[in-house]
Formats: sequence, C-alpha cells, structure tokens
Amino acid sequence: MQRIVRFLTGLPLAIILLVTIAMYSIIGTVLPQGLSVEVYAERYPQFAQWILALQFDHVYTSLVFYVLLGLFVLNLVGCTLKILPAQLRRMKQDYVMTPRASSEEMFDSSLNPEMFRSSLTKLRYSIRETEDGFIASKHRIGHIGSSVTHLGIIVIIVGSIIGAIFAEEGFFNLMPGDVKSFPDYGFAIRLDDFYFGFRENGTVEQYFSEVSVLRSQQPEQTAKLWVNQPLSVDSLSFYQTSYGWASRVLITKNSGEEVMNIWLRKGESTFVQENHMTVYLYGFYPNFTITSEGEPLTMTEEMKNPHYAVILYEYGQHVGSYIVEPGQPIERGDFQITFQDSTLYTGLTYRKDFGYSFVVAGSAIMFLGLMFSFYFTPKQILMTTNSIKVMTRQNPWGLTYQIKKLVEASRIGKESN
Repeated sequence: MQRIVRFLTGLPLAIILLVTIAMYSIIGTVLPQGLSVEVYAERYPQFAQWILALQFDHVYTSLVFYVLLGLFVLNLVGCTLKILPAQLRRMKQDYVMTPRASSEEMFDSSLNPEMFRSSLTKLRYSIRETEDGFIASKHRIGHIGSSVTHLGIIVIIVGSIIGAIFAEEGFFNLMPGDVKSFPDYGFAIRLDDFYFGFRENGTVEQYFSEVSVLRSQQPEQTAKLWVNQPLSVDSLSFYQTSYGWASRVLITKNSGEEVMNIWLRKGESTFVQENHMTVYLYGFYPNFTITSEGEPLTMTEEMKNPHYAVILYEYGQHVGSYIVEPGQPIERGDFQITFQDSTLYTGLTYRKDFGYSFVVAGSAIMFLGLMFSFYFTPKQILMTTNSIKVMTRQNPWGLTYQIKKLVEASRIGKESN
C-alpha cells in the first residue's frame, strides 16, 4: 500500500500524466471535434475505429481526459500533503536554515553589531536573539510557495472539470433583424447588423456582430462582439464563432403567380410539390471564379462578382446544374427559379460556465504561489560573535553581495565618520 501511495503522489507519475495530458490535448487540437461517426469513417478510414474508441472525437469532454485530470489532481494533492508539514515548520520563528558548505564568511572584526542589526531591520528582516548573536529572517512565507501554487492548479483543474460537466451551452444562427429569446433568463438577443472587416488583399480580417439585448420594460442595450471579444449578459457569455451567406430564392410560374419566396443557406434545399421539383443551393460565391478542375470557388468574401451554383431534381433524379447571377432566372417547365440577393448571417455560441469562478480563483491563488516562490524567497542571516553567513535557496550570490555592503557600511570606523 505504501508503494502505491508513493507512486500516486510521486514525481514520476506527475511527469507521465503531464506528458499524456499534453499529447491528448494536441490530438484534440489537431483532430476536428464533434463530427459524426460517418464523417470520421470517411475522412480517416484506417483510424476511425481508434478515434472513436479512445474518444478522440470529443477529447475535452471525454472520460479519458477526466480520468487523466483526476489522477493529476490526486497526484498534486498527495505531493502537497507530503511537503506541506515541513514547509509549515520552516515558517516558524525558531527555524534556522542550514548554511551551504560553500557559504562565504563575511564577519569583520571592525563591525558594529548594532548598526548591522539596525540596517537589517530597515530592510524588514525580523530579528531573533540567540545566545551568541542573532538570526535575521525575511520572507518566511516563501516556504509555502510551491504548495500554494499546487493549490491554485488544483482549483483550476477542478473548476475546469465542473465547467465541462455542468456547463450550459448552445449554438444558433441569426440574420439581421432576427431575434433569439432566452426566456429562462428574461432577455432576448436581436442581430442588428453583421459585417466583415477586410485586409488590403481582400481576405477577411475579422467579422462583427452588432446586437441589441432586449428586456421587458427596459431600454435596449446595444453591443458589438467579434472573435476574442465575447458578450456577457447576466450569467451567459456569447461568442462569435462562425458566419455564412443566406440567399433569397423566388419561384414563380410563367403566369406570374408566386409559388415560393424563402431564404436558403449553402447546402439547403426547397421542394415544390406541384412538379416534385427540389431546388438545391450548392453554394453562393460572392467573388466567383472557376478552378482548373471546373469547380466553383469564391476568391474573397467581397461582393464583387456574385454567382449561385444550383442543382435541380425531379422525383429524386438530377435534371440540371446551373451557375447563375443574381436575378438570372432558371427555366424549368412552367416555373422560373430566381436567386435575387444574398445576405450574411452570424453564428453565435452561448455558454454558462459554472466552473468560471473556480478558474478565476485558482488563477489568483496560483499567481500568489508563484509570487511567494520567486519574489519572496526565504532569507536568513546568521550572526554570532565571530561569524556572519547568509542562507537562502535562490540567488545566494546576490544576497551575499547585499550583506557584504551592509557589513562594510556598519564598520565602527564608518560610524565615527
């Protein structure tokens, strides 16, 4: 049992877990997440079975990832509990650090002990008298720096797990003027405008959603969100995650009778019952060109040369493929199909993360622990009747240089001058 406990709380397991978590996270970053089984089987025919078995299709919410994080938390807790008692003992007033064998002797027979003590006090050292001198201590709290850092990491991981398990999230698309209601929270989101920011070469630099938050009997709250600039409303956070084009299709009879007037997105279709015709929008291309293989392509998202790729089916059989401009009709029997205009729509993700406060608190604790470890390094100066030595874990030469200067400034001759 002791061997098992030592292994679970030891450094070797911590290293193994860190490497495994890192590799698992890399896979989750490189491999597309959340796709259907069919898509994985089509894209990765040789590895699809392993991807699904090892839950690589949803890495960050997988049982494997939770187990790895749980083991890492257990390892950190055990490691912290092992080292914390010794660290707490070192924080006590009567604890004396052991000088290194290489510690330089800085005693000077002309030293004025009271001047030296006074100089250390001004530097905020606490002085404890001994039988033949004194011990000056500073930054004793630095002894628990690693344990505080461990605690911060533990809180962050626990918060992340809580957030992943209990988070409420969803996704929705909005066209300008559309409204998405959140009745459980007492507000709605209306998309007022959506547009691109372009670079000089015509590529998209950023995309922006201008929205209004609507509440009963309250003035509208306007806001703008873009990638890396989410919108927080009460306990929900909204993120700009995608965009697309919606195109209006008008279907009329030759007599002028309007049969259908609807919006279609890429990959969507509509069905005309009268002649069993399906109108499928293969894609919209705002700056249209044709590749060398004959495939339609948009060079940029700027509305410079808009075209539509349309496929018609009757009774489930392909009857025609077309590339048309806005307003250019497609004639089919007694019907005319016309794509008249297109507009951008936004894709927004919303999330309520119950682990957010844990992550914030854990980050603050971890920062505090790092400050204790690297900026509040414990220091002691041991002075006896014929010896002065410095003791610290980090940068001993820096502390030695500082105390040498104090010793030099505290000589009897200096005082008389």
